[in-house]
This record gives sequence, C-alpha cells and structure tokens, in this order.
Amino acid sequence: MDTLVPTADLSGKLTGTTRRSFIRGIAAAGASTAAAYSLDRGGVASLFAETADAGRRPRFANFTAIAASPADRLEVPEGFRADVLIAWGDKFADADGNVLEYGFNNDFLAFFPVGRRGDEGVLFVNHEYPSPFFQHGYRANAAGVAEGKSWYDVELERKAVGNSLVHVRQSARGIWKVVSPSRYNRRIYGGRVNAPQAALSRFRVTGPLRGDPRVGTSIDGSLGNCSGGITPWGTAISCEENFDGYGLPLEVGNEFANGWVEAGYPDYHPGPPYRTDGPGFAKYGWVCEHDPYNPGFRPRKHTALGRFRHENTAFRAVRGSRVVFYMGDDKSNEGVYKFVSDRAFRPRDRRNNLKILEAGTLYVARWSPEGRRRFATSGDTVPLTATSGTGEWVEVLETELVDTATLLRTRFGTAEYDLHFATNRPEDVEVQPETGHVFVAFTNNSSVRDVHGAVRRIIEDGDDPKATTFTWEEFAQGGPTGRAAAGEQGFSSADNLVFDRAGDVWVVTDISGSSLNRPGPLQYHANNALFYVPTSGPNAGVAFRFGNMPADAEGTGPYFTPDEQTLFLNVQHPGELTGDPAARTAYGDVMNYTSYWPESDKTAGRTPAMPRPATVAITRPRRKRYVKGTNLIPRPLD
Repeated sequence: MDTLVPTADLSGKLTGTTRRSFIRGIAAAGASTAAAYSLDRGGVASLFAETADAGRRPRFANFTAIAASPADRLEVPEGFRADVLIAWGDKFADADGNVLEYGFNNDFLAFFPVGRRGDEGVLFVNHEYPSPFFQHGYRANAAGVAEGKSWYDVELERKAVGNSLVHVRQSARGIWKVVSPSRYNRRIYGGRVNAPQAALSRFRVTGPLRGDPRVGTSIDGSLGNCSGGITPWGTAISCEENFDGYGLPLEVGNEFANGWVEAGYPDYHPGPPYRTDGPGFAKYGWVCEHDPYNPGFRPRKHTALGRFRHENTAFRAVRGSRVVFYMGDDKSNEGVYKFVSDRAFRPRDRRNNLKILEAGTLYVARWSPEGRRRFATSGDTVPLTATSGTGEWVEVLETELVDTATLLRTRFGTAEYDLHFATNRPEDVEVQPETGHVFVAFTNNSSVRDVHGAVRRIIEDGDDPKATTFTWEEFAQGGPTGRAAAGEQGFSSADNLVFDRAGDVWVVTDISGSSLNRPGPLQYHANNALFYVPTSGPNAGVAFRFGNMPADAEGTGPYFTPDEQTLFLNVQHPGELTGDPAARTAYGDVMNYTSYWPESDKTAGRTPAMPRPATVAITRPRRKRYVKGTNLIPRPLD
C-alpha cells in the first residue's frame, strides 16, 4: 500500500500567482511565484542564432528547431528524450487493489507534486471523447448509414471518458513511471457504470442552479472533458466541452454525435434548446473541480461559471482578494468569459477556498471594433479587420447560466452578438505569470475564412483582473511566415498554451486530421506540432517548432514539472481517420489503420499495430546516471 503524503496544504504556498505558475512555483513557497520567476532580460539582444536558445531562458528553450514532418511518429529535438508514460487501455491500481484502465483521448493534464523534490506527483488527466471504431468496431454500415449502438457499446464508451488521476515517479535514471498500486490512483467516468471506483463519479452541484429542476443537486459522471486548469488552493479543474453531442442521434461524418440517448440513456439529452420538462436535462457542460490529493473527495460541478463548451480555466489570485478565472467557449463565433468570485482567497483556509467557485459574477467579453478576425479569402494571413482594440466585460445574468451562449444571443440579438461578442473559436486561455496578461488561442473559423487562427493578448485596465474594461492586440498570427530556416515556417490553428518560467509561451496546434498533409493552405504545416514562442526580444511572436505529432494526431495539455526539467504532453487521436466512413476500413484490419503509433510507425512500413492515445514524458537528460534514450517515439530500429 502506498504511504506517500503530498506536500503540505498547497493553499498556503503562494501570495499572488497565475494558473500554470502556481504548480511550477511550489518551491518558491511564501513568495509571489510571478515575482519569483521574473527574470532579468538584459543582455538578450541576439536571441536566436542557429537554435531557439534565449540566453537566460529555461533549459527547455535551448534547442534547435526541427522541420515539419508527415511521419507517423512523435519527434522532439536532438538532446531530448521522449517516453510513453501511459496509454489508452493500460492498467493501474489503487491502494485497495482495484484495477483501473486509462481512458481514451487524453486531453488536459496537470502535475500535482508529491513531496518536495519535484520528481514525483499526481497527473490529473481528462479523457475528452470516445472512439467507437477503435473501442468496439462501430461504424456506419456498408451503405454509409449510421445504425444504433448497443447498450454494451455505450457502456464501453462511458468507461473510457471522464478523468484519470495517476501517481507517477521519476527513477534515479531519469525515467518516469506509473506508481501502482497507489492511494492517489483514481478514475472518474461518464456516468454511473459497473466499474471500480464508480461511486467517485457522483458529482455534487454547487452555485445558483443547485436544485434547479433542469440540473438537480447531484450528477452522475462527467464527459466532454477537454482542457482544464488548477486552483490556488490546490485542486484540479476539468471543463466539459462538446457535451451536447453525446445525446445527438448518430450521424455519418459527425464524430461528436454519439447516440447515447438512442441507446437508452436519457440524461444525455442534447441541446440547445434544452428540455425543461423534467429533472436532469442540464447535467453536463459545467466547470468541474477535483482534489488530486484526497482519494475520497466528492467532485463538484459549479453552475456559477456558466454552461457552455468550456475549453479550460486560467486564474489570477492574490492573497486576501477575490479570484478571477478566464474561460473560452470552444466553438466558432462564440465568446470569451471571466468569473470574479465573491469570496476572497485565504491561504491555509481550505474550507473557505473550496467555496470560492460557488458564488460570483460571470462576464462575457465585448470586443471593439469587433471580435472576429475576418478574411477576404480562405487561407489569407492579412485580416480585413483590426488587429488591436478595446473591450468591456458585460455581466451574464443568473437566468443565462443554464444555456449561456444561446441566451446571450437572445438578449443581444444575432447581429450585435456576431459583431462584438463572437470570436474565432476560443480554445485555451492562459495568464502570463510575469505580467498577468491574458493570452487566448483563437484556433480558426471557416465562417469568416480564418484558416490559421491567432493568439490574442488581453491587458486588463489598471492591471486589475477585476476591471470591467481592457485593451487587446493580436500577439501571434497563424499561417506561413516566409522564413526559410527549418522549423520556422509558422504554426496554424493554435490550441493549448503553457508558459515557462521565463514567461514565454508553448503552443500545440489543432488542425483537423482531414486537413493535414493535403493540398491547400495547411499543407506547409505537415502534422500537428508543438511550438515555442518567445514573448519578448527580436523574435517575439515567432514560432519555433519543438515537436511533431504522429499521423492524424494532435498534441494536447502540455505541462511542466516545478523544476521545468520535464514536459508532459498528451498525444490525442492518432489514426483518427481510420474510422471515417469514407475510409471503409474494417475493425481489426490493422494493416489499413492510418496510424500505428505509439507501438509502430506506418510511414516507415513497420509492423502494424492498434493506434492508442498516450501521455508522453519529455526530458533532457542532465546527469551522468540518466539514460539518454531517444528523441523519437517509436524508437528507431537498430
């Protein structure tokens, strides 16, 4: 039985910080982590020569950018090591001997340290959506018509989504492994299922809509868990995104139409508009909270933060002040939000802090001169619209919390909403540790011909996160840069972001599998990738390619350990085009799967294998006893 204990109550470890820097800053206990990581930027006139080295910037930023690749493998620069930590279907156990199974399509992850050395912790991981084809062989019939799933099919899918909490430890040789059994190991599912620890998937509802007949007081399971966040008091946030698809009737070509209601699960009724003729029809689409250190913690769904396609949360918090959380509604032509708590954050007062997300005011951003980046032609990189402007935070009414985006459109009208509130699919929102500036990844939006997206920066007036007005500017533009050096051709469709201790941002991309490596404006990009983007110096806003994903996959949830010697990364949906109705590939016909990752490499003609989403640990061996390893997954053949 695992007897390790976590670091002392994390709620007493900081005075002022942002979402990502909190966990990275545990070693800076008692000081502002933003201040602790403020680096002297003098003497960086020549930032980049042949590498992405930024002088005094962290060790991970010292690399030679790699070229774009269409290969069916994960690649990082020479000198780094990449290892699969855990993959879909892998088993791990809790302290009571319950055998758990790692879920599908891992997205967000966060590292919660155990102890003070930084080489051990709990990974909190989201499993965004199932893959019927790979899980049980479901696909449209020979005529291309979608047929219903069986009860058994849906049970497999419900067990594969939700969240995993996995205890991990780095060996003396530098290799990360899962600790099993462990009291920290846990699984949250998509509903009340027949599986180990199923009782832990019963959520408590909090906030203004607790007890509302559309919501109830408790909810079974969580689904559509895309990205997430952490809190200053040391809990994990998981955000329910494409929740409405689980109840939609099966439809050929719609990967998010899961048909669960048709299979006899009425709680997953879709919308909008949402049904109001009985209890429990607004159970999903919320911000959820979990405690990685407490195996018996009952997770919560917080209605005060609204109900929409939440991508993630990013916070700003100062001791004794109210906490602010930023969020995006991950859909084309939807908005950016922030929540200002009623309660103040009080270090070491866990009872108070666990109620912070239960009450507050939700706001939506109104952009001027307008919110969307519009283009004359699909694939253009010069917008017709302004690249900077001002904005205000408009309060969301309590009556709008249950179906936030739909009801805001009703209040403001379509024309006003599309002009001043709609944006180009806001995915990850992050707060820069040093400055408190808010960065938003706008992935793309075909309705306004924005193929490449951009990263936008918001600066709150007076540097006050509670301000009701702000200025904004486009920080980094997606699309080809025209730069000739390998790895500097530019990113497209930014998704998840993470800041390193120097305040520079790392970006993973989310180009759909059907658009990768095909003629058109995205062909230059090859596979999805991980980029390093400095936020200061002569190359501010320029993307340097650090990692390539395997075939059909995207990288998600990048997260640094506190010492910034390991970068955890999820690889999601390798080989996803295999199940496309047009592919006509049969279940079990492994030879024709579009990816063999991580066990094998299709583009290299290696032995066929089932593609599996996985979590990867990327390290830079720095001690003689560390194993050097390889920068490729799968490893090269001898």
